[in-house]
Amino acid sequence: MKRWRISQPKLLVAAIGVVAIGTFFLFTTIFQSMSTNPYLCPAMTEIQNNSKGNSKGLQFHPIKTVVEPWRGEHNVYAIFALPLQYQDIYYRSQLLVKGTVTPWDITPTDGRKYGATAPEGYFLVIGFFRTRLALLYFVTGKFSELQQPCNWTLYLFPKQ
Repeated sequence: MKRWRISQPKLLVAAIGVVAIGTFFLFTTIFQSMSTNPYLCPAMTEIQNNSKGNSKGLQFHPIKTVVEPWRGEHNVYAIFALPLQYQDIYYRSQLLVKGTVTPWDITPTDGRKYGATAPEGYFLVIGFFRTRLALLYFVTGKFSELQQPCNWTLYLFPKQ
């Protein structure tokens, strides 16, 4: 009869590691769904850029954020609800996430694939964040910043 003295501790350490990683991802997912409160940040605010007080743009926060980079590509994104008056006009937009200087692109969506519905009088747009960058946030300890909706900001500059 063979003795498994050397391989049993290795197997035990590997099993504990897998359980610990799985538990961490489970708790971060649960924590995200419990801590995400869309009422903590304003839905839309005007940006005042000049001394006369004329509004040059609008600022939006998402109605839904999903930050699950371990599920693969296109699983780190935010969905924004914009008023219908901006749907058919040309506008310039910038999606910024706290801690980055790179503006991200947005794309119109119906939201069905992502589990979101547009409120009455609004349409939906989605902005994706690079999975590699989300994993970098995870490694550097900034992952919780991605999970907070107030850290995602969409700037909209309508054509005057």
